[in-house]
Amino acid sequence: MLFNFSEVPEKTRERINSLAIRNRLPSSVLLSGGNEKTRDNCAIELAGAVICENKKDGAPCKKCSACVKIKSETHPDVIHIRPAKDRKTVSIDLVRQLVLDSLYVSPNEAENKVYIFHAADELSPLIQNSLLKTIEEPPPFAMFILLSQQREKLLSTVISRVSEFSLGDTLPAERKNKEEEISRISAGIIKALCRGNEFDIMLSVSPMVKNRALMKKAAEKIILSVRDACAGTDGENAIMLKRSFSLTGLYEIKQSMEKISEWAGRNANENLLITQFSSMLALIQKNRI
Repeated sequence: MLFNFSEVPEKTRERINSLAIRNRLPSSVLLSGGNEKTRDNCAIELAGAVICENKKDGAPCKKCSACVKIKSETHPDVIHIRPAKDRKTVSIDLVRQLVLDSLYVSPNEAENKVYIFHAADELSPLIQNSLLKTIEEPPPFAMFILLSQQREKLLSTVISRVSEFSLGDTLPAERKNKEEEISRISAGIIKALCRGNEFDIMLSVSPMVKNRALMKKAAEKIILSVRDACAGTDGENAIMLKRSFSLTGLYEIKQSMEKISEWAGRNANENLLITQFSSMLALIQKNRI
């Protein structure tokens, strides 16, 4: 079994193992939360799941030559991206050298290559942007694993292109309450959208009036639910969206929420922004299945 650590939430273990057993592990993964040791251990297990020579039920054997090399960080097809000893952050030159310039070069020993980004939330916006196309459409033999303690420091465009697995809560109480508020609001918007009632839609966005930051976060949360719906993963919001909208409709929701997130990031007028938010949702709900 993958992620068989007491620190990892049971839902995350069940979700990752279900995908591993069916050989459906995503090509780009974000492991968020938890502590550094847990994130590193889970990344090693994921790498083993795609490279191990004798895996069983989707999990690495941890005994074969490949697994031993992965654990000791000597496997040539498992590339670790972390700052050099004399630097605090990863440079764009290092990312080009280890990732971009060799991405399409075939693996050395295994059938696959795995790129592990330690402290992905510390990558500069420049580097994150340079990786967008790569993590969205990697070559068939490549897997990307991003490790992040503070996922909110990642660009929304990065988060929308990866499958996220939470390894536990690391947020202080105040930030945890804010995250819960964002989840409640985004879930309320999705329910109203799926019901197709314009009045319910107006009520669902009302908690965000004059709060541009909250609008941005809610839009990004909805994008993640749309991604899960398209991928067919579990989750109440994803299931509702998949039942209510076609793939075209889901793509329209994603595009609209990306616009809201972008406008909110540009300090758009809050009154106009909330009106635009409501108007977009009202138009989208007319395209329900």
